Amino acid sequence: MDGNELTYGIRKAIVGLAEKLNGLQHPPAWLLGGSCGLLLQGIALSAQPRDVDLFADPEDAEELHQALSPYAAGQPVEDYGGGCYSLRSGYVVEGVQVELVCGFEIGSAPLQYRVQVKSLQPFGPLCGLPGGLTVGLMPAAHELIYSLLRGRLDRAAAIAALIRGNPRAHVPLLRGLLAANRLERQLQPQIETLLNGDPVPAPQANRQAYTRGNSA
Repeated sequence: MDGNELTYGIRKAIVGLAEKLNGLQHPPAWLLGGSCGLLLQGIALSAQPRDVDLFADPEDAEELHQALSPYAAGQPVEDYGGGCYSLRSGYVVEGVQVELVCGFEIGSAPLQYRVQVKSLQPFGPLCGLPGGLTVGLMPAAHELIYSLLRGRLDRAAAIAALIRGNPRAHVPLLRGLLAANRLERQLQPQIETLLNGDPVPAPQANRQAYTRGNSA
């Protein structure tokens, strides 16, 4: 099996997560991201995903954690590592490591990006699962910005290729995210180059110790 397929175990874990979270009376907004989300959008990866990443807003962290508590590997903790901030909690579902990432923020001004899942959810493609279930995926526009800020040009180029295939579906959100996070000047040149199919040098994201509330 190559890096363009999800393992049976990961597929089973995603189905289990969708059953549990979508079955709540009033399901909070959550999206599947990371390598699994990219692969399910048809973006080729160099290696198989080894775990599952879920994203949500901080105000929904407690409800989601309670729903997933039978699988919990510990309590939610604040993580300030790698120039990022998030409230993270880990789980084991069908033998697969699952991480719930809430309130994710990366970088420091002027290169700072905040993930707002409720705003992204309407733009996230739905992936069909067995049993009539669906899971929402983190939009490609978000993944492109995130990959550039992390300096992952291999992924950024692959995501840009997907966006080029259907710009009307992706570019409006991409522009909106750049504007909302004041990243046009810093990232627009690299993004335009990638969307033209050309390689770009890695942008220099600010990796200083993260401090909340330091955006411009």
